[in-house]
Amino acid sequence: MQSNNLITFKDSKTAFIPYLVAGHTNNNVFESALKLLNDVGADLIEIGIPFTDPIAEGKIIENAHHSSLKNGFVLDEICEIVRTFRAYSDTPVIAMGYTNSFINPTSDYIASKLSDSGFNGVLIVDLPASEKSIINTFKDRNLELVQLIAPTTQLNLIEDFLENDPALIYYITQRGITGSNNLNLDEISEKLSAIKELSNKPLVTGFGIKTVEDVISLKSMTDGIVIGSPIVEKINTDSSLQELKAYVEPIVEAIKT
Repeated sequence: MQSNNLITFKDSKTAFIPYLVAGHTNNNVFESALKLLNDVGADLIEIGIPFTDPIAEGKIIENAHHSSLKNGFVLDEICEIVRTFRAYSDTPVIAMGYTNSFINPTSDYIASKLSDSGFNGVLIVDLPASEKSIINTFKDRNLELVQLIAPTTQLNLIEDFLENDPALIYYITQRGITGSNNLNLDEISEKLSAIKELSNKPLVTGFGIKTVEDVISLKSMTDGIVIGSPIVEKINTDSSLQELKAYVEPIVEAIKT
């Protein structure tokens, strides 16, 4: 089966990878934000699937998850938005979330929904490397695997993750939850170098990256930069999307130049 080309970024420079929460604050605003982020230069877009207990998330993203669920989040509606987006853009889109959201009612059902609507891959935050049947279910539906690796992940576990042949590796650039800001550049550089010794797959970085200065410090180390909490925080209404645009444009310029 042909790959969905998850990792074919638009150019050879460091990729800009925004994250937003599905259905936040409502489907209309979500769809508008999705198109805006595409238009300002996103190379890959992460869509968070709302969950009741998003353990890796800080308050900003956690609140967005809860808000979307409270407003009646429906996966089918998000899939339809992505299907429409596919006619608008070929920018790769991945679904990011927690295992429970990807296996209920079954992993095959969710994989079919995501693939048929035009998602390119999945990042399942808390899925153990040993759950190969679930991983293969998504791969069989032409959905690439994105593997999350934390600063605390031991070498043997990294090797286990890499055995599942992820298309993309996502290194967490800080200890703790999303949204905080305690980047340790020396540790990040050391960890990224160690991962590159084990794999030649594209390696992107995220968590705690907020400012142009953060981007400038990191972009030479990584194939892509993920920005989540500051983007989610600015998505409130259609009118607030101009604020979002004003925030991301200098970020994208810093990443690309």
